[in-house]
Amino acid sequence: MENDDLSSLSHKKLKKLIKETQEILNDLTKEMAKRKLDQQHDEIDHMEEHFEDAAHNLSNLKNFIQKAFSEMRKDK
Repeated sequence: MENDDLSSLSHKKLKKLIKETQEILNDLTKEMAKRKLDQQHDEIDHMEEHFEDAAHNLSNLKNFIQKAFSEMRKDK
């Protein structure tokens, strides 16, 4: 809407336009907050998968080290 269009609006119509614009802005702000929260939940869920992978990898490393030490003891 151009500036000339705004000057031709009545006070009542201008207030209505402001109210509608504020409602749209509020809806957009809520949607942005929802998306941010959803993204955080997705990242947390993904982080749990990484922890599981890390625990599995650590277990494999522990088994490897135990086998390596066992083999070194046999060679003595």
